[in-house]
Amino acid sequence: MVPREVESFREYVRSVAESIRPHAMTVDKEDRFARESVEKVFEAGLGGVIIPREYGGLGLSTLHYVVFIEELTKACPSTAVTFAVTSGLVANFLINFASEGLKKEYLPKLSTGENIGAFGLTEPCCGSDAGALRTRAEEVEGGFRITGQKQFITNASVADFVIVMAKTDPERGKKGITAFLVPTGSEGFHILKDEDKLGWRGSVTSAISLDGVFVPYERVIGKRGEGFKYALASLDAGRIGIAAMGVGTIARAFELARDYVLKKGLEKDQRYSFRVADLLSMLEVAREYTYRAAKVKDSGVRYTRYAAVAKLVSSEFAMKSVNILLDIMGPDGVVWGEAERLWRDTKILEIGEGTSEIQRLVIAREVL
Repeated sequence: MVPREVESFREYVRSVAESIRPHAMTVDKEDRFARESVEKVFEAGLGGVIIPREYGGLGLSTLHYVVFIEELTKACPSTAVTFAVTSGLVANFLINFASEGLKKEYLPKLSTGENIGAFGLTEPCCGSDAGALRTRAEEVEGGFRITGQKQFITNASVADFVIVMAKTDPERGKKGITAFLVPTGSEGFHILKDEDKLGWRGSVTSAISLDGVFVPYERVIGKRGEGFKYALASLDAGRIGIAAMGVGTIARAFELARDYVLKKGLEKDQRYSFRVADLLSMLEVAREYTYRAAKVKDSGVRYTRYAAVAKLVSSEFAMKSVNILLDIMGPDGVVWGEAERLWRDTKILEIGEGTSEIQRLVIAREVL
């Protein structure tokens, strides 16, 4: 059961989400950042769901955050992933590992939307094997100079800063990776391109280059050489966010399929009604796993396995759900429209924040 206060929060988020729904198809068609939708969510006071009150946020639970992402996804997945990164992955990283000075400087800005954050881990050479990254951070007087490239970085071209993983001690392998907070206005920081994507076309995904970017010591996040460990811990939290997007996707596929079947008078035809039943069943299962992962995270115990299971189940069920939706709708589902867009927006859920294969690897390591 979901606590009453979380359901009340859901109703508020849903009202905000409905206000951005009309923009979802527009930004997809125009292939541009959903800036007006993102601004509306910030104006509604929802930028800092998990950020503690002392840093200007709402200080709510991970379950509140999951509901937030779930409801945004039902209206506009592009807007949802923007917040899953800046208000989820990035905020979690700073809350857990940044110095007090960096928290005071950046968390309030993330809450209000004055700043948007991005997370720079993936490189042209390295996706799932993130520990093999090649970006270097050479120590110089007063700090470090970072040189390298990052790829497929959500929010990068609209972000005010990127959390960058770079090797300060390459001879130590994964234990030589350090985390840095890099303002995007820094000299030597360049956006190489925004990707032309299958889905999430209202979200920006960019390739970036760091050409000797100077980062002072005070913008090092946590301890030298601990960056990879921090990244893995933060990805656990990020996977709960992607799982929540999966739940939102299944929920919307169920709504669209149910409404279509009723509109066409097909509810007595088991070829259609049984598929709607499958959608509801997948929704309940994905929601249960995702909410459980959120609750385990908030309990303070290790939640790696729970996050991986939630992400795996929700993302794969989400892909199955949009396939079922298009099966039900037939030709009506493959012409440009919400069902077709939802199908395009969904495949990435099985890839981002660790592929399904990586989730299976994580789960197997946890139990074997």
